[in-house]
Amino acid sequence: MSVDVTDDPVQFDDVTGSESDTFPKPRAHGAAVMNHLADVNDAAAQGSDRGTLYDRSLAYWCERVGDRDLEPHVAVEDFEADWLPVGDYALVLTSSRWKAGTGRGNDYRAYYEQHLKLREWGPEDDDGERELRKPALALHVEIMPQFRDMVYKSGDPLECPYGEGTRLLAWTTWAEDPFEIERRMYDALRAVYGADAIGLEDRVDDARRVPKAEAHIRFAIGKKNAAIETLEQSKQLIDWGGESEIDAHQRRQQEGWLEALVESDRWHLLGFDPQRYSTEVKIYQANQWHKKPKTDPFHHPKLEASYSGVDRGELPHVSDWDDILEHLRTVVATHARWAGIERSDLVADDFFDGPESAPWDFERPTGRRDMLRKRYEDLATDIYREALKESTTAVYDILRVIAEHDGANYDTLVERTGLARSTVRYHVRRLAQEGVVSREGNPVMVFFVSRVVLERAREILREVRPEDTPEDLDERADDRRERREEQQEDEDGQTDMDDEESGESTTDGSEIGFEYLERLSASIHDLASLRDRERIDDRDVRVRVDELPPPLQ
Repeated sequence: MSVDVTDDPVQFDDVTGSESDTFPKPRAHGAAVMNHLADVNDAAAQGSDRGTLYDRSLAYWCERVGDRDLEPHVAVEDFEADWLPVGDYALVLTSSRWKAGTGRGNDYRAYYEQHLKLREWGPEDDDGERELRKPALALHVEIMPQFRDMVYKSGDPLECPYGEGTRLLAWTTWAEDPFEIERRMYDALRAVYGADAIGLEDRVDDARRVPKAEAHIRFAIGKKNAAIETLEQSKQLIDWGGESEIDAHQRRQQEGWLEALVESDRWHLLGFDPQRYSTEVKIYQANQWHKKPKTDPFHHPKLEASYSGVDRGELPHVSDWDDILEHLRTVVATHARWAGIERSDLVADDFFDGPESAPWDFERPTGRRDMLRKRYEDLATDIYREALKESTTAVYDILRVIAEHDGANYDTLVERTGLARSTVRYHVRRLAQEGVVSREGNPVMVFFVSRVVLERAREILREVRPEDTPEDLDERADDRRERREEQQEDEDGQTDMDDEESGESTTDGSEIGFEYLERLSASIHDLASLRDRERIDDRDVRVRVDELPPPLQ
């Protein structure tokens, strides 16, 4: 997603400042560069072969492979390049159906893009065979056609923003600049299609774009929880600070957090320089990390910031690379500082020097502590409001159980409060939307969003009901269960159509059945969405005019 920061209600100077800092330089990780070759040969035969690199790659596939069932095809068994680590490497070729082709309707014929991929030869097995595997240093080159007579399957013409020819896209890891990415791409193309496969005079400079870039550090697992909480705080502050769309997800597996990720186009609300693209920050670990010893770098997590394209407008040019990496490294180093990660906490691996990494100067946003304080004051107000509701003690009891248990699942909340499961889910969802609690894992555990909020919630709950005891909580839970059971018995025994409606739903057989939103795990916003899509109308919604029935109190 992209953003015009001039339209944002919260600006840099409103929330934070910055100060100079030094941190070990985060390592560039995965990245991609796009090229376009204006390599149509006007003198070549028109039609099936226009003299482009794409045509050459397609002819190669037809001559050497000819059947997709024979893929991957080993195009170069012994590939050598000065940028490769020690090892034995190969280049393999695959193909895939592309988004455009020729013809229309039943005569439509899709083109196929070509893929060159770097692979490493493994050790010989008992039969003397060697398998190909993905290496730590990756390279994937895509070769695509760009001809104006091509159409999408819908019949719409293919857009060729840089003219006709060949489009190239290279994905790789551990490259420090875009020129290194291009060099690796050209080396692979020449190794497969010949030394004259690439003519730099055909390269369109304006088409040299960057669709992907990453920077990261690897740090000691003992700092993982602090890093996770720091990232969660950033998510809360961005969401709280102003009009933003945030994509966030977390998973809790094995010994704790396995992954946390936040993507937003509003990082400038925390003091980072505004960007016209979205930035993703995540904490992740290798598969089966918990089975590896602490001496293995892959036991320890990474903190990574990445950029992945724009929603509108052009991708950054290769000349913007330094600015992109400066931003990503600043985001990584700043979050590391906020999480208390020091040089000694960094972990070296084959591509990252860890504590031996070169020092790197950057501008670190400040004011975070004050922003968090203000945020927690807002959350405290929300907790007060929920706990003091006169119409029901349900939310107070839910908050109390979460506070007492330092997190609780739905089964515990239902058992301790006596509330119906649908009622518990409804209130938890509301509290999560307000930023008071978070829902994590499967089965779902409900937590206060930070230790600070947890301690503040405990204080507030004691303050609003100082005389409340565990026995009082148990008594309210028993009363709710008894009322619900009595209500169910009344409904089951109802035979008189003239009896008044009781409980939380209409059971009168002469009327249309209605149900409370809480029972349906729905919200007012869900109803609005359904009405906008004309799935329901005014006849499908009721408004309560009487006092809430006891089961909902």
